[in-house]
Amino acid sequence: MRAAVFHGPGRITIESFPDPEPAPDGLVVKVGRCGVCGGDVSMTSGSPFDYPLGQHIGHECAGEVVAIGREVSGFRVGDRVACMPASGCGVCEICRDGRPILCSAVRSHGGGFGDYMTPLARGVTRLPDSLSLADGALVEPIACGLHALRQVGMRGGERVLVLGAGAMAMAIVFWARQLGAGAIVVASRSARRAEIALAMGADAVHGFDDEDPAALGRALGGPPDIVAECVGKPGLLNLAIGHARIGGTVISMGMCAHNEPVIPAGCTFKEVRLFFPLAYSPEEFAETARAFDAARLNPEFMVGEVIGLEDLPATLEALRGGKPSLKIQVDPSLPTSLG
Repeated sequence: MRAAVFHGPGRITIESFPDPEPAPDGLVVKVGRCGVCGGDVSMTSGSPFDYPLGQHIGHECAGEVVAIGREVSGFRVGDRVACMPASGCGVCEICRDGRPILCSAVRSHGGGFGDYMTPLARGVTRLPDSLSLADGALVEPIACGLHALRQVGMRGGERVLVLGAGAMAMAIVFWARQLGAGAIVVASRSARRAEIALAMGADAVHGFDDEDPAALGRALGGPPDIVAECVGKPGLLNLAIGHARIGGTVISMGMCAHNEPVIPAGCTFKEVRLFFPLAYSPEEFAETARAFDAARLNPEFMVGEVIGLEDLPATLEALRGGKPSLKIQVDPSLPTSLG
């Protein structure tokens, strides 16, 4: 099998390994699609939060079960599944609290940028028949939105402002709509993503640089109760705080890896709450796949480009250099398209 391996800032190689066998409590999944996340760019760029050297990367994965561990029940060869990138022990306080990726005994499922992935059965959810493998690879990023909005206690009726229009922004838009938001407005510099935002549930899309600074508030019907910062660039968290209503909530979804110039007094005098959610629980992951099916939404329309595995290193470098793109997914079965 082939897999993408991280060897340092900007150094990702496609290497060959023996085909895997399932763990007693695990599966072997033949990867059909794996999405390229903004984190795959930022965490291979020399930041303090880079992946460990030698790690097999890729975490937005869906595929087909090809082997089953002897202790596993409930799955069959041929099942189409979406895979979490790792599983916790399942019994500690952190896992019971819905944060398995932070478990001290977390077990990696192997990288999704490869021919095969080896998830534990408890980290896998079967895909409804209505969803493609491309849809399935979007379960992982969109589940982050459910976890985030549950963390902040969304009840329904809130005015939600989303800064940015990438995958994390779409996760917030989708789940804010499913959870009963009163109004959802996306602020984005990319007119190309407006159609996607509206299809995912936004009521309106505005530019960051609208001449009228009150336009966002008018579109929402008042100052936002929840502001989700989904860009991850310095200055955006402070912008989100500025937009939030008195007593409002700001969610950091962009995972900025640089110093952020937040002025604490600006939060204090508005009593703004800041949240920094990470990932999702296994239940939220499975719920996202079911929600795609129930909403009759095929999120594959978010995908702008599908590449072969051998194209991944060059694609990451292009994204690192600022290449604009909708969601990119890797299909390991495709031949390289680069010369």
